[in-house]
Parts: sequence; C-alpha cells; structure tokens
Amino acid sequence: MATVVLIAVAVNRGSGTDGHSVNPSEGPSQTWLSATDCPVRATNPPWSPPVHEGDSAKFIGDITLPDCTRVGPRQTVTKVWRLKNAGTVPWKGYSLHRLDLPQQPDQCQTVPDVPIKDTGPGEMVDIRTDITTPSKPGLCYVRFKMMEGSGRVAFPGGRPLNFQIIVG
Repeated sequence: MATVVLIAVAVNRGSGTDGHSVNPSEGPSQTWLSATDCPVRATNPPWSPPVHEGDSAKFIGDITLPDCTRVGPRQTVTKVWRLKNAGTVPWKGYSLHRLDLPQQPDQCQTVPDVPIKDTGPGEMVDIRTDITTPSKPGLCYVRFKMMEGSGRVAFPGGRPLNFQIIVG
C-alpha cells in the first residue's frame, strides 16, 4: 500500500520543513537554493501508518508547472496536482497545509491551506493553488502536508507534496 503526503515548502533562504536550514550546519541566511539545485530530491520520512486505517493517496502527476519550470519574478501562476484516493476512506474536509509558515517576502507566496474537494475511494481529484513569485530570482521549493478533516496530518509517514519552480 503506497501512501503519499502532500507538502509544499517555498525555500529561497534554506528553510526546511521544520524551520531549519536545508543544510543543518548552516544558518538560514547562509543557505541558498539556486536554479542548479532543481530538482530537489526529497527524502522519505520514517514510516508511520495513516491516521485512518485504510486511508491511502496516490500521486498521479503534475498537471501544471512540472518541476523546474521557469517563471518570471512577481508573476501569479496556478499549480495543479492530480491525486487518487487509493484507499477505502472518503476524503471529507481534507486540505494541504503549507509547512514553511510564516511565509517570508523572498519566498513564493500561496495560501497556507489549500482545500481538497471531497473525494471518495477510487476517485481522482485535481488540487490547485495560486503561486505568486518573489521579485528576486531563485528556486522556490514549497512543500505541503495533507491534513484530514479534524486537522491531523493524514499521512505522517508520507512524503510531502511539493512544487519546485525557478524564478527568473
């Protein structure tokens, strides 16, 4: 059974999902991601079961803005991911929660929580969010985690959903 966790994290200054730098030996102001870092290869978190037994998500694909797409500064674009509810639990009130809050001015800007349309087992859903790029060139690496209806992380052992765009 494959489990997918959706996460988006915008990083221009090295902040990771836990607020630490991408390279733990360097402070946030010393670590910069650049276009040459794209795509960032995410690692899997330690295995952990989904919050609800039988819940499962499958990443189908990036509908818009595949990794390392170039977007100009101060532009607003729409990111769309397609997921499948691959489990037996209906997704009611689920959302994607951005990990790197509060957002900084030099990061790609999104809403903090992206609602997911109620999705029954076996159904696919397109999840969309608007992204506004910063004025400075760099790499936006933004991660989201899927939350279930009561606000808990649905798949604590799953990898976050992310987008990676090159600004400039």
